[in-house]
Amino acid sequence: MSGDGTAEHVPPAPPLTPAAPRRRGRLQVLLRAAGVLAVVVLVVVFRHRIAEWWDGLVGVAWGWVLLAAVVQLVSMQCLVQQLRVLLRAGGGDVGLAAATSTLYAGNTISASLPFAGAAASTAYTYRRMHALGNSAALVGWALAVSGIASTASLALVLAFGSAMTGSVAGALGAFVATAAGVLPVLGIVLAFRHARTRAGLVRVVSRVARLLGRWVPALRTGPVEEKVEDLLTSLGSFRLRLPAAAGTGVLALANWVLDAGCLALALVAVGAPVPWQGLVLVWAAGALVSSARLTPGGIGVVEAALASALVASGLPASQAVPAVLVYRLVSLWLLVAIGAVFLLATPGRGRLRSEPAADAG
Repeated sequence: MSGDGTAEHVPPAPPLTPAAPRRRGRLQVLLRAAGVLAVVVLVVVFRHRIAEWWDGLVGVAWGWVLLAAVVQLVSMQCLVQQLRVLLRAGGGDVGLAAATSTLYAGNTISASLPFAGAAASTAYTYRRMHALGNSAALVGWALAVSGIASTASLALVLAFGSAMTGSVAGALGAFVATAAGVLPVLGIVLAFRHARTRAGLVRVVSRVARLLGRWVPALRTGPVEEKVEDLLTSLGSFRLRLPAAAGTGVLALANWVLDAGCLALALVAVGAPVPWQGLVLVWAAGALVSSARLTPGGIGVVEAALASALVASGLPASQAVPAVLVYRLVSLWLLVAIGAVFLLATPGRGRLRSEPAADAG
């Protein structure tokens, strides 16, 4: 462990075979193409609904809409900085421009694909960060910690929202739900540091890998158990010191709070009163439905959940519906459009390897 609080460096991975970069490069291209195609299909399929939404925006105060868009972009930038903090804590790094383009593109992939969007987005982010010169173990660790921080901070926001409405049971429920989701993942991460537990995990994962090797050629080559042990040892070597942990938590919390603030600005934009006491729970209704990924980007279900929650909080439907449309315009469609541009403009893998941190900010 270095004195400046960064994690120990992991030995560099063995050089790739000539075929490996080509395979990964083709997969990157396929992921980008699939993301862009999904966006196009999304717009075509929902074009009538989009036209109806646009008609519903007549009469809004566009200055407030612009402010809501800025807040949403800052919210996304919190996630960008969080990823950079985690990579630096593990001895890696990524430039500001590269991290920004990757997360926006990943968000577009996630929003454009139902059910598998989150997995495809994570795979895209993982490969991009690895292609930028960070070790596979570090990227996996950073994404895992980011997920834990995001879930825990969401629970804090929900607990605060429940407390604002006087619901102690709701606040406790938020913490219990978070513990159920976070503690198993945290336990696995901590288990990587214990030699005996790690050895047991190596045996289990190696057996699964050998079984899958019947169908996945990449798992047939080389000593699987040794590779798994090296990976788990690398994951267990990372340490998140207090400054980096605090920064990760604050940025995750800021992401959620700013997104909820975007909903408040959307209400102001349509001239509706902001239900401050229940605002967080109204916003959470949309966030939780969106996480279920029943439709691409939660289109239809998120709008229904948010509008219903706003009406339940006392707003007339004539104000609730336009406010939801403004919020979704800046929190979904704006970000999807930006991500689609980044997907098209993402440089090839070779260029990423040769310029790992040229755009550091």
